[in-house]
Amino acid sequence: PFFFAALRGFAFVVGPGSAILAADAMGTLGVAFAFGFVLLAMAYTIGHVSGCHINPAVTLGFWLSKKIDNRTAVGYMIAQVVGAVVGGLLLYIVTEGGDIDKTGVFAANGWGDDIGSPFGIGSVIVVEILFTALLVFVVLSTTTEGFPSGFGGIAAGLTLGMIHIATIPVDNTSVNPARSIATAVFAGSDAAKQLWAFIVFPLVGGAVGWLAHQLLHSGSSTTD
Repeated sequence: PFFFAALRGFAFVVGPGSAILAADAMGTLGVAFAFGFVLLAMAYTIGHVSGCHINPAVTLGFWLSKKIDNRTAVGYMIAQVVGAVVGGLLLYIVTEGGDIDKTGVFAANGWGDDIGSPFGIGSVIVVEILFTALLVFVVLSTTTEGFPSGFGGIAAGLTLGMIHIATIPVDNTSVNPARSIATAVFAGSDAAKQLWAFIVFPLVGGAVGWLAHQLLHSGSSTTD
């Protein structure tokens, strides 16, 4: 399961990779769907092995739901970050050290002038908490007893795609600390100094998503 968690983290850099290599051709809509499609693909190919653990915030939601133990949660999170960083390294090599980069910031997350965004830290806090909460709520809901079997990957993938459509203009969309770490490592000091926000606030959002699920699905059982 830890290997598959790492594989998911690795595969998820398809999203940032689509921006780095072809943002000018794909636009916000194309990049958003790249993120959604890779989540959908991973959910249906290896989701039965390790669950929908492509994101530390989602893993946090499962841990808070008591569906995975401490060791598994920590192992998944570490594996996701390692896999994502390896994927980021391959992108760095492919783009010749970031020289061939259509985003100008190696698809790193941030705010203000550092990524050419008109939005500030307040906007980042709001969108990362609320939209990560939405993602975690959807993932937990699709694994709740009574949800139609076989449709969880579609719901999660479409949700992630819609989240990116709405929030790429704000901060390049994180909702996933592993994704943010993977690009910040290779983007330079500006991205690194803002990275903390894209670790803290998505995790806060994961907890909020779990709480919303608990309130709305009390009494329902959840599988991992």
